[in-house]
Amino acid sequence: MELTAIHKAILKRMAKGHFFSGQELANELNVSRASIWNYLKKLEAAGFEFHAVKGKGTRLKRPIELLDKQQIISSVSAERQHLLQHLDLLDICPSTNLHIAQQHSLKPLPNGAICMAEMQTMGRGRLGKTWVSPYGQNLYVSFLWNFKGGVSTLSGLSLACGVAVCHALKELGMSGHGLKWPNDVLWEGKKLGGILVDIQGESQGGYTAVVGIGLNYQMNSAASNEIDQPWTDVHKACGGTIGRNKLAACLLEHVLSVLHGYEEGGLLPHVGPWNDYDCYRGQPVRIISGGQFEEGVANGISNTGELLLLKANGSVKNIMSGEVSLRLRDT
Repeated sequence: MELTAIHKAILKRMAKGHFFSGQELANELNVSRASIWNYLKKLEAAGFEFHAVKGKGTRLKRPIELLDKQQIISSVSAERQHLLQHLDLLDICPSTNLHIAQQHSLKPLPNGAICMAEMQTMGRGRLGKTWVSPYGQNLYVSFLWNFKGGVSTLSGLSLACGVAVCHALKELGMSGHGLKWPNDVLWEGKKLGGILVDIQGESQGGYTAVVGIGLNYQMNSAASNEIDQPWTDVHKACGGTIGRNKLAACLLEHVLSVLHGYEEGGLLPHVGPWNDYDCYRGQPVRIISGGQFEEGVANGISNTGELLLLKANGSVKNIMSGEVSLRLRDT
């Protein structure tokens, strides 16, 4: 559903989790009490959970921290402010990757252009999967960067950005998180986030990369019914100690830093850190491609981003990401 201005006003008013009576909200927003009830019902249908107590009113079951553009920008460190060239903060869009790509096609955007949204209606994950994107509960961020080199040099970009995400989480005090090849962020074995890179060729040469990052922040169970694997969020992992805007700013800072240096350094500087964050390294795994699979032990990534699969006979096979899935062998 598309949220109206009144839906947004109700969410903003109730974001901190305080109780409000229907009449209070009706008076503040200059609508009828019956209209407030209908707005709340529509918000429930969109995935919000409310708690009503007779004599006290209604509140959000869990407070939400709405994104604040100025707070995010001002929280980026002074030495990296110049990398943040443009920030669109949207309420709802089909996909932040799609939005920023469309804007770039209409008028070329500078390196470091970013799009964030409170909600996506057509969020995408790897292999065409849907990325569950409820309002105000997670981070949905897309970065645009133009590269002069060939497309082959960008094959490891999602891996480098995964390292950036992990560095950001570490800086904010998280532990127990890591990476699963090729583009998942995990915490204690459960999915915390993912990275999706779209590459577009330019007519005058060079390529534009749109790096989409989805990171679960504080997602309720109703919104997550469509997720087909164990998941977690930053709030659970850190006991609620990391603010959503603070997380967004730290994420922007680290990813922009990686993008800024990638043309010159490529993946190589990030291979060691990626292997340090690798959750599956040394584990028996299964590589699935279509109806076929092969097994071995995950042995980190190569300097060009392939998964190194140690076979039973002692040989090592390089696996390219493509249309393959990686699973622990016993799951």
